[in-house]
Amino acid sequence: MPDQTNPAWASALTVIRVHHVGIVVRDAVAAAETYQRALGLEPLAQEDYRGTARVVFLRAGDAMLEMIQPLTEETIWAAALRERGEGVHHFALQVVDLHTAIEALTEKGTRFLQARPSRAPGNTLSIFLDPATTGGPLIELVQEIVV
Repeated sequence: MPDQTNPAWASALTVIRVHHVGIVVRDAVAAAETYQRALGLEPLAQEDYRGTARVVFLRAGDAMLEMIQPLTEETIWAAALRERGEGVHHFALQVVDLHTAIEALTEKGTRFLQARPSRAPGNTLSIFLDPATTGGPLIELVQEIVV
């Protein structure tokens, strides 16, 4: 159990910033081009994520927009696209120490959609909070992987 009086534990729960907003789209490259043309957002990277999604990141101030194009029908992104169409899927908050944050949130009754964090697009380690414990929105916690 983390020592809640320890300043290092408290700082691990501090949200550094909104890391990104995930947007499900039919064509990630075309969507990124539209955002670049219309808003002047700078494309940062494109990644094929485990054969399940094509992801394009764009810089939006201190945060990013993540265009997510499902590549298979069995993903949560494909389901969201079928059920709600293109649009915002989730937002991600960057934390200092993901494992400590998970432990502390679990102690407070927060549930997660996965059993443990996993590598995510954009060189991050991430986990999604159960929307039933967040009041509805799908929230992802991320920690950047330092290489």
